[in-house]
Amino acid sequence: MSNKRYLHLNLVGNEINHHQGTPAFERDHGGGPDRTNAYQPILEMGKLAEEGLFTAMFLGDIAGTAGSPAFDGGPPEPITAFAALATQTRYLGLIATASTSFYDPYNLARLLGSLDQISNGRAGFNAVTSVSEEWALNYSKDGHPDRATRYQIADEFLDVVKGLWENRELRFDPDGIRRFYADPINHQGKHFQVLGPLNVAPSQQLRPLIAQAGGSGPGIRVAAKHAEMVFTNANTYEQAADYRAQLDAALVEAGRPAGTVPAIPGLIPFLGRTKAEAEEKLRALDDHVPYEIYAPFALIQFGLEFTFDSIDDPFPLDQIPKPEDVQDTIKSTYGNYVGLYTWITDNPGVTVRDVTAQSLARGGAQHRKFVGSYDEFVDDLAGWHAQGTVGGFNVMFPSGVLDIRSFVDEVIPRLIDRGIYRGTPDSRPLRERFGSEIRLKGEK
Repeated sequence: MSNKRYLHLNLVGNEINHHQGTPAFERDHGGGPDRTNAYQPILEMGKLAEEGLFTAMFLGDIAGTAGSPAFDGGPPEPITAFAALATQTRYLGLIATASTSFYDPYNLARLLGSLDQISNGRAGFNAVTSVSEEWALNYSKDGHPDRATRYQIADEFLDVVKGLWENRELRFDPDGIRRFYADPINHQGKHFQVLGPLNVAPSQQLRPLIAQAGGSGPGIRVAAKHAEMVFTNANTYEQAADYRAQLDAALVEAGRPAGTVPAIPGLIPFLGRTKAEAEEKLRALDDHVPYEIYAPFALIQFGLEFTFDSIDDPFPLDQIPKPEDVQDTIKSTYGNYVGLYTWITDNPGVTVRDVTAQSLARGGAQHRKFVGSYDEFVDDLAGWHAQGTVGGFNVMFPSGVLDIRSFVDEVIPRLIDRGIYRGTPDSRPLRERFGSEIRLKGEK
């Protein structure tokens, strides 16, 4: 196996991450996915990602509704959707999001362990702590714990699921018959009491990959202890290098070598044959957004509100706190808030409309937006690959299957020609693709 370093591209498959003008754009231009049911777009995107040799597909999840009505059709729960997609793909990694605040660790270990079996070692667990007080009430809880407590729960939760997954094996007995063995973990913690063992046999990768979106101090520490890939935010080389340094310091503190966990930022590409064509596509999508409706929600995702008279007024930066003042209390992903606040301060005079577009309407939260030609985009990715502080990108396409189809046809061959993207399917277990060394139980 070659040790050549290739760029990872992961597809984020939730339609809620699309440009919010997409439904009306599709209505006027056609070409959207089959929406016979909410799973169909996921299936179409997953098959295209497999064709495009993407390393994996992410499906986000929320423990309630982000609003009603929702144009994504009420998407299916990620593990269930991926169990179906696993039968329709052969190589694509399947990284399902689940909340450590609301799931029971034994149940989730069984569900993800089963997905790992079904997919033959392609499953991953994107561990999130969730944010909403209302969602907590869906799970017989009195309320949602503060940020520090959520990460303490997440840390213990991951200890439990890893213990359940790692204390089991398939081995041949002296009679030549292969049998499943598993040991209790006897976990007695502050938040969970789990005896074990897990009653699901391991796949060829032994346990699912663990991904985490650690942006603040507590999140980075949890990622450094448990994760094999981190979903992060980086709009500039400098931000990526700074995060790499923070993550490496935390890895060393956790007893793991620096550089062993790839950081994978989000990225939203608006592309065309020329930059002018890409800009026109973005304008057309923007023209289909009801900004007056979306503007009040631009910062609610962080638990923050602001007031304005007109969406074309300058954005009132003085109404929202600096990131360092709310690091321990901010709702949603801290890194996303840092990204948005930095973008606002780096672009003096932006309007409420501009901030609404950046934070919400153009999809992909506060992750980097790229507008340009196919060739310019490949040059951009080659620069990031050479810079070396990120392992690739979690790509959120503005218009779903329409954009993915052209991306697979136009961008992927260019990346392969540059020598920075794998030209054949990666058949290794998912954890190995991100650098994890897989060892059998009891091996040194």
